[in-house]
Amino acid sequence: MDQNNPTWNFETLLVHSGRNAKRSAATGTPTVPPIYASTTYLHENTETLDQAFAGKTSEGDPTFVYARQGNPNAAALEQALTLAEGGTGAVTFGSGMAAIHAALLAAGLTPGAKIMVSRDVYGPTIGLLQKVFKVTGVEVVLADLCTAEAATIIQNAEPDVVFVETISNPLVKVIDLDAISAAAQSVGAVSIIDNTFATPYLVRPLEHGFDIVVHSTTKYIGGHGDSTGGAAISSKNTLLDQLRACAILLGAMLSPFECHLTLRGSRTLSLRMERHCSNALQAARFLQQHPAVARVYYPGLPTHPQHTLASTLLSPERYGGLLSFDLRDQSRAAAFRFMDNLQLCLPATSLGDIFTLVSYPPISSHRTLTRNELNAAGINDGCIRLSVGIEHIDDILHDLDQALNRL
Repeated sequence: MDQNNPTWNFETLLVHSGRNAKRSAATGTPTVPPIYASTTYLHENTETLDQAFAGKTSEGDPTFVYARQGNPNAAALEQALTLAEGGTGAVTFGSGMAAIHAALLAAGLTPGAKIMVSRDVYGPTIGLLQKVFKVTGVEVVLADLCTAEAATIIQNAEPDVVFVETISNPLVKVIDLDAISAAAQSVGAVSIIDNTFATPYLVRPLEHGFDIVVHSTTKYIGGHGDSTGGAAISSKNTLLDQLRACAILLGAMLSPFECHLTLRGSRTLSLRMERHCSNALQAARFLQQHPAVARVYYPGLPTHPQHTLASTLLSPERYGGLLSFDLRDQSRAAAFRFMDNLQLCLPATSLGDIFTLVSYPPISSHRTLTRNELNAAGINDGCIRLSVGIEHIDDILHDLDQALNRL
């Protein structure tokens, strides 16, 4: 069986990727890879041990020596993610932030370098750049890259690295992937994109010219709220080698058990995303008509400023499982009352789970931002982020309705 058959559709690739197609002689081959909990690996002799340190056999199969340098479960997950995103290879990490950190290092973000970042990116990503990279002499430039002038902004700044998100957090703005990657290439910048919210189910940024795609696999790829991890997928072998070196030297590896859970979750990504997207669109339409809601942010609504772009860029009639909305009473007290009144939806600081999760950005994802920075990002005190789960949509809408009505 060829588990890398290029003629298979995306859904089939996800289901079958990461499995060991080699059959054991008499014992049989498990359809699901076992969990390899060992920290060290033995080889036939010292000569083969020496060769194993290179990381691959002469046939190109991965070799393992010490868990920090890789394990069979990580290799299986990396193969699945490589196929999913259409890259040359992938490296897994202990968290999404670790993957972002490694991607920035692999891109050459060293003292004296300049990085241009979409100002709408995840709060901790900005915190990482300001508290870890900026203090070493890296120039960090925040700009609105969700505008038609994004390419000109990048070309005028001439950065060494460009970092964006496919869909922003929490106001779900959509990036023009082709314009951004082309502008980065024109000035010789390495382009990195966080594709966590969209997942390769909606769009594959490497096909649009990006150099590195990062994911918090904790979210939609794992999908069940039971594993933490991250990944970086590269379009170039040179960047892939740098990513691998960062993972090994920083000790940022993903454990075999977390890899096993994440790979298991990835097999149903297409099914889950189909329901996430369907439920989110219905929730957005419902909230748009509710008297307690002032505004809804969702790319699937014609009122969204990037609706036309999203309709062209993303999978047909699929706009993601995340949305945000502003309460008409734009106060922290009202936001807290709404969240405390929920009965089905869970007030948890994450997204992409099978559960519907509700978050308040000013105290969670954007907690480290000042009031002025929150205002600049368009996040007010009545802003609620909703990660729509895969429950029955009627139950989700009923819970949102009763909590809003009690305001």
